[in-house]
Amino acid sequence: MALGLYMILFVAMSTISILGLLLLFLVKSPGVKRILFCIMAIWGMGVAAMHASSLPSNWIGAQLFAWGLGFLNVAGIVLYVKAKNDSARQIACILAAVSIVGGILKLFVL
Repeated sequence: MALGLYMILFVAMSTISILGLLLLFLVKSPGVKRILFCIMAIWGMGVAAMHASSLPSNWIGAQLFAWGLGFLNVAGIVLYVKAKNDSARQIACILAAVSIVGGILKLFVL
C-alpha cells in the first residue's frame, strides 16, 4: 500500500517538474516567465530538501550533494534578480532546470 503511494507521489512530482520546465522555457511573456521561474525555483528547493531528508544520517556526502542541488536554485534566484539582460535570466532558468532534473533523477536512481 505505502509503495503505491510513493509511486503516485513520484509520478506527480515528475509530471509537475516536466510541465513546469517546459512552460519555463516555452513561455515568452516576461511576467509569466518570472512567476514560473519563482515557482520552479521553490519547487527545486523542495525536491532537494526531500531528497536530502530521505537519505540516512550517515550518508553525509550524498546529503551535501542534495543540498548542493538546492543551492543551485538559490544561485539562480540571485542571478535572476541581479540580471540586466535576457541571457543572464536564461542562465538562471538553466540553473533551476539542472537542479530540478538532478533532484528528480537522484530520487529515482537512489
